[in-house]
Amino acid sequence: MDENANRESARSSQGTCSEQNGKVHRLGPDRANVLDVLEQSSRVHHFPVEKWIDVEKLAAFRRASKVRLSWVTLFSKAYALASIEVAELRRFYIPFPWPRYFQSRYTVISVAVNRQYQDRERLFFGRLRWPEVRSLLQIQQELDSYTNDPIEQVFRQQLLSSHLPRFIRRFGWWWRTNIQPSERARRLGTGSLSVLAGQGVYNRRHPSPLTSSLSYGPIEDGRMWVTLQCDHRLVDGSAAAQALNRIEYYLHSVITDELEKLSQSNGIVGTDTLAKGPEAA
Repeated sequence: MDENANRESARSSQGTCSEQNGKVHRLGPDRANVLDVLEQSSRVHHFPVEKWIDVEKLAAFRRASKVRLSWVTLFSKAYALASIEVAELRRFYIPFPWPRYFQSRYTVISVAVNRQYQDRERLFFGRLRWPEVRSLLQIQQELDSYTNDPIEQVFRQQLLSSHLPRFIRRFGWWWRTNIQPSERARRLGTGSLSVLAGQGVYNRRHPSPLTSSLSYGPIEDGRMWVTLQCDHRLVDGSAAAQALNRIEYYLHSVITDELEKLSQSNGIVGTDTLAKGPEAA
């Protein structure tokens, strides 16, 4: 009887799979935001600069820390500090009515976050605000809210926009890009970070509508392969290389020093400071 039941279950599963595979499925709101990002990214002329970065010492202090700090947190702060130093990374290209750019005074790092929502895997984008003036613990706290808090709370605007008609979403992107550049950093970010290193793979050339985007791979022999993509309309190769070298410098100095102190402390931080930061330029 068990064998017959298994056969019946297999036939049932095959039938369900066949029904799904034999239909044309409409792309719903769960893909809307990704399609928007792809549409905007197609207009950006990114080029990559890459290098191996030694993270062996950083990894040792990270393991010794009494609180869990993700690599996204560490790289976000180093990326933000480098962006403050290399001003090109804080610029936005404005095509209408003539080519020009806007430069933000501060950074907001957009982080791709994969969450399960209504029985589907969905991609959202969290905004890490002003990492250059935050502690690692504060950045981690904000990142944790994007990965753990209710989606309706932390990604409310993205959920709402995903249900809007395509032409309204496209107009919103156009408005933020051309008419309200001062709001673009807060709403979209000055740079983005997208990684799959936790799954042991590289994500080197991911699409991004922003001027720069950072990714890194899994640790190999104490090193990480790090890629910085930059929009050639605003950033030349020399500035991109300088930015990547400064990211390495801050990982080995400011970030390592802060991690070392955390490994020797209890790692307690208040939540009230998260609401404070630089105003929009």
